[in-house]
Amino acid sequence: MMLRTPTGAWLVLAISSLLFTACSGPTGAPAVTAQAEKSAAPSAADRPSGSPTEPSTPAGSPGTPASTPTVVLDQAWADAQLVDASTGDSFRISDYAGSVIVVETMAIWCSSCLTQQRDVMSALASLPVDRVVYVVLDVDPNEDAAGLAAYREKHGFQGRYAVASKDVARALAAEFGDQFLNPPSTPMLVIGTDGTVTLTEFGHKNPDEIVALAKANGA
Repeated sequence: MMLRTPTGAWLVLAISSLLFTACSGPTGAPAVTAQAEKSAAPSAADRPSGSPTEPSTPAGSPGTPASTPTVVLDQAWADAQLVDASTGDSFRISDYAGSVIVVETMAIWCSSCLTQQRDVMSALASLPVDRVVYVVLDVDPNEDAAGLAAYREKHGFQGRYAVASKDVARALAAEFGDQFLNPPSTPMLVIGTDGTVTLTEFGHKNPDEIVALAKANGA
């Protein structure tokens, strides 16, 4: 005997089957909503370090400024304004803080100064040009910038040549003694990259001695 199901009952069963399939997902698993997907994403704690969403800057990289000590030359003679006899440019010895600075006093008439400067030129040829600055100060009050520029050009010397003002001369003598203003004793200072000021022995220094002094002070 065959059981017949009314047509209306078949229709109800078919609709129920379709609704069950739509709610259960493609494999019968429960459907996942957008909110569920968001909560399922890995948290910051679960992400591997250094991922695009968690940038990290290694210590010492360009993005991390390093703290470096600042060298300051605040002595009156170092911070006084000078004028380059050849170019007319204003400068201060303190402008070159952090480099090795060789400072020499002289006079145009001084033959010992001429010999010393020639030996300094020889020494500079053996030293890194970007780390050593040569400053020559004419301390004779009777000489001027024009004469000093002609002297420098005549001998082909390099460096900053300037006439020392009375204030600069007094400041040098106050710190290093009156002999520092006596050109024939070829006075010379060497300022290190750390700002240390060394008064060299009075008298002529040969090229090897100058190179050694410069290297001992950071060149």
